[in-house]
Amino acid sequence: MTTGTAGFPTASDRQTLSMWVRPSDLSGQQTFVTLRRDVRSGVTFGIRNGNIAAWAVFGDHILVQAALSPAATATTDWHHVAYVQDIADAGMLSSTLYIDGVAVAMGDGNTNNLNPLFSWIGSFDGEPADAVSSDGAFFGGNLDEIRIWAVARTPAGILEDMQGTVTPGEPGLVAYFNCSFVCGTRMPDLSGNGNDATLGGGNPSYMPTLAADVPPLRDGGGF
Repeated sequence: MTTGTAGFPTASDRQTLSMWVRPSDLSGQQTFVTLRRDVRSGVTFGIRNGNIAAWAVFGDHILVQAALSPAATATTDWHHVAYVQDIADAGMLSSTLYIDGVAVAMGDGNTNNLNPLFSWIGSFDGEPADAVSSDGAFFGGNLDEIRIWAVARTPAGILEDMQGTVTPGEPGLVAYFNCSFVCGTRMPDLSGNGNDATLGGGNPSYMPTLAADVPPLRDGGGF
């Protein structure tokens, strides 16, 4: 689905992307969330050759990555994943990957300072992969409780994201999709910023379906 980008951080700003995921497989390159400005700016958070990873759109540089564990349940159980970019006192950027509330890897930050003009959930650019593209396929599996923050969430904040819902208007929350309430082809942004999502990006053949199974520690629905 496509979303608005009001209030979204630049690629080099503090930010957090968090959500529950249950991939159907870990092959190739698949996207949970992409924040982009054409091919020059942004970050993609998703699956990359068996790992959960975040990578810079420009230069295709991996910022941080780690495998789901245990591998035996990687494609059957729900997992909470979060990518956090922070800025140290000296201005140095760093990325942290959280899986199931635990920081599992650290890496570089994204130095590009352009504002994202496009936001896709479940897709790199709103189109499926083709034979000549390495951008990645639509995400295969389930997504739920998708939150985009213009702040670097603390470890305690990541646990809050994992364990329950958030309050609309919470400082730094710029988009929130609980994947439970849908109005036609629109999913409302519950952050209060008006970044409502269009399911399927306006293409009926790309529409996700509502799944009955949900992550632990919450009620509702997922896609």
